[in-house]
Amino acid sequence: MAKFDVIEELAARFEQPLPDCRERRVVVWHDAEGEFAATFAELAESGFGEAVEQRLPRPVCFVEACDGHMFEVKRLIAREDTTSDMLVYRQQGRGGLEGDWLADVELYADQFSADYLSLLADQLGASSARDIRKALQAHKSFFAAKGRVAKFSKCMPAPACATDVELGLLAAMFGGSDPSASTMPFIVRSCLTMLLHEGPEALAELAHKFEAGDSLAAFVRQRTGFEGALFERDSLQDFAAHVLLTASASLVPAAALQKLSNHIAPAYAPYCIAIVREWASDAAAADDLREICESVQDACGLRHVFGGLPAADLLRLDVFPCVDEAILSDLLTSLAQGADRVDEARRVASARRDLCWYDDVACYYQVLLALADMAAFKRDHAGGFHIAQAAEVWEAYTMDWWRMDAAYRALRQANECCKLRGVDLLEDPERRAVEWAENNYVNWYLTESNACWANAAQAQWRDAGYVEGVARQDLFYWETLPTYVGSAKAKVVLISDALRYEVAQDVAAALERERGGEVRMGSVQAMFPSITEMGMPALLPHQAMTLNMETGAVLLDGMPTGTTAERQAVLQKAAPSGRALSAAAYLDMPAADRKELLKSSEIVYLYHNKIDATGEKLATESDVFDACAESVDELVSIAKRVCTDAPSARVTITSDHGFLYTANELPECLFLGKNDLPDDPVLFGKRHAVVAQGDALADITNGAGGSPYLAMNMDHVVPGGGYVGLAPRGIVHYKRPGGTKRYVHGGVSLQELVVPVIGYRRLSASSKEFVDTQTAQLRVLNESRRVTNSLFGIKLLQDEAAVGKVLPCEYELVFTDETGNEVSDVVRVHADMTSPNPQDRVVEARFTLKTGVSFGSGASHLLVCRDAQTGKIVWRETYTIAVSFAPVADFGF
Repeated sequence: MAKFDVIEELAARFEQPLPDCRERRVVVWHDAEGEFAATFAELAESGFGEAVEQRLPRPVCFVEACDGHMFEVKRLIAREDTTSDMLVYRQQGRGGLEGDWLADVELYADQFSADYLSLLADQLGASSARDIRKALQAHKSFFAAKGRVAKFSKCMPAPACATDVELGLLAAMFGGSDPSASTMPFIVRSCLTMLLHEGPEALAELAHKFEAGDSLAAFVRQRTGFEGALFERDSLQDFAAHVLLTASASLVPAAALQKLSNHIAPAYAPYCIAIVREWASDAAAADDLREICESVQDACGLRHVFGGLPAADLLRLDVFPCVDEAILSDLLTSLAQGADRVDEARRVASARRDLCWYDDVACYYQVLLALADMAAFKRDHAGGFHIAQAAEVWEAYTMDWWRMDAAYRALRQANECCKLRGVDLLEDPERRAVEWAENNYVNWYLTESNACWANAAQAQWRDAGYVEGVARQDLFYWETLPTYVGSAKAKVVLISDALRYEVAQDVAAALERERGGEVRMGSVQAMFPSITEMGMPALLPHQAMTLNMETGAVLLDGMPTGTTAERQAVLQKAAPSGRALSAAAYLDMPAADRKELLKSSEIVYLYHNKIDATGEKLATESDVFDACAESVDELVSIAKRVCTDAPSARVTITSDHGFLYTANELPECLFLGKNDLPDDPVLFGKRHAVVAQGDALADITNGAGGSPYLAMNMDHVVPGGGYVGLAPRGIVHYKRPGGTKRYVHGGVSLQELVVPVIGYRRLSASSKEFVDTQTAQLRVLNESRRVTNSLFGIKLLQDEAAVGKVLPCEYELVFTDETGNEVSDVVRVHADMTSPNPQDRVVEARFTLKTGVSFGSGASHLLVCRDAQTGKIVWRETYTIAVSFAPVADFGF
């Protein structure tokens, strides 16, 4: 520090106001090394200078206290000059006062130390130079450079002990820029990262440059228990294996890693877990951690080790990426072999979701969950499908069976994501699992459920052409729609082409989650053939529907229905101010025009086409499930838009037909050739045919003589009894050249005929019927509020199932002290479980106490739960933390 700085600092001392009890100021200047003897001599001769002395409240007397003159100095201070301020210079450090002539003066005087280390300590903001003096002396050359001092101060603003000096130095050495760098996780992580990218030679050179080699080695040994070398060829492998396996050992049963015990120091597990947790939470550095983890898991054969452990033993271990591979491979393989591990799969997927590396394999867990849903459905219907009444089959599908279609859709969407993700070790287990699911979906579920449906309905189809006791699509306008819209002034029918019932369930669930949203879910049976040309007209008001057997056109009361304009003309016969237009055209209108349209129209039909437009094209049919997901979002947005334009509007969402889709093409045995059909069908598609009744068909009855057809009475469409519909049984297709091969409709399967009807309105907050949304809440189940271990778990219950108006939510949980400082890692917990069984909604959050915090006193702490999205604190629970061996920072530097 420059002489001018010392003089200015001394002058500032004498400028300060005196305490009330004093009449003058005495400052004792300790300079043990005599580094500033010349500076004091100059001051004694010339003083502070005229400009400075004019600011001082009293004159300053300069006195050098040295051996042989102590009596004179004491007499001067005590008797001869009792009014002047005094600066007493002593070439000795502060210490014991026994036998000191100036002991009483030392006790009441202000102290000033101007040796290099004291001034450096002062510059660094140290609370006590004595406590850090030895550490500063050891690293004197490091602090000789102003740039290094500046870096140190950023990492350690106020060192209080020798350990702080060492931490700040190591943090600065590794490029830290704030106090968070002066921690064990940052320093160990930086050391490993440098070994990874630059090698041990670079680390050794850096440590030598900062004169910190011994400090780094001691730090690593005392914080992690690693006794190996840091600057040799295998240092990265050895050090990383030690840290990662020590962290892992406390998260698995004791015997699981016994063969690798030479890499494990159990006493240091909390520290190593803290390193991994903090590193993994830094997205910018996660790639380095992954590379190091993969190197260790390959070198130590961890894939084999973890592959031999049950999934339950690996449930909480998230240090190595291959853990998820082992868990998923085991469960996917077991489920594909028919093992009943549904509950375990769901439990594991839920537990792993908030752990490290989950996002890398999330799509495989989605496959696992969809597979579990399909396996659970098969388990629950192991006896098959045996319902005799058609209306009861319909009810079973709309209440329960549709879930298998939804699970299959989820499986196939996740499977497409897995193809892009491409985790090599999971590719075969996932492929076999999907093959199992495909086989069960096609050859068991679709085949047997629709056989049950056909057996129950075939007599009514033959006699009437529809099932009694189930609402009919051709009576939608007169019978179904009024029950959904009531007397509302603004009525909108939103028709989405090929919106299958199970997809509509997602639409209904999303609308139900809207604030004030009121949803009603129902269904009607589609017309045969279940094609757009029949279904769209059927939803319009009419008295008679006829099929022109020469052109195949459908007429309503003699009016054509092929275009939107023609449908509007039909609509206006019953509702003169009614309008029909595409949903896209409605959204393109200015807001004022949309509002006027809804206000002036008795009813509005909006047409939406995403699913059928995708599935009907050979080039895009494999994207049909993606189109379903997009349609859900679009339909929800359109319905909300309508209710914003007309707050009192009632929106009814429905469709013309559903569809069948299988990811794999059907085998040749499930196709009917041209020879299986009568000549010259009037209408003909992959799932339907309409033919004239002639002698060749006179003996057709459902199932008679092994007939592959189901006969459909067409009298209600083509009066006179001259035509009959022929629908292939089950999921059989008519063989036709060209077109799609996996996406079909037109037949009488449940997936094609069950047309959804969703009623939606949005109530205002002032309405008596208004029901607000609320987020699913978590509460602590553990009765004890005392923590006695550095690693521990807290059980939480999600109070209500996240369905309807109870919305899923993601929370962050963390322990803090009473001032709000976090003393544990932050744990994320999802509250989105939909099971009605409270036991299925119990989760466990695992915590690790932070290093550098002492909990021995058993002081009160808080478990804080906050919304992960908003950061808002939801609740706090008081806990006592009394850990006998907590990961504190003081290791005796």
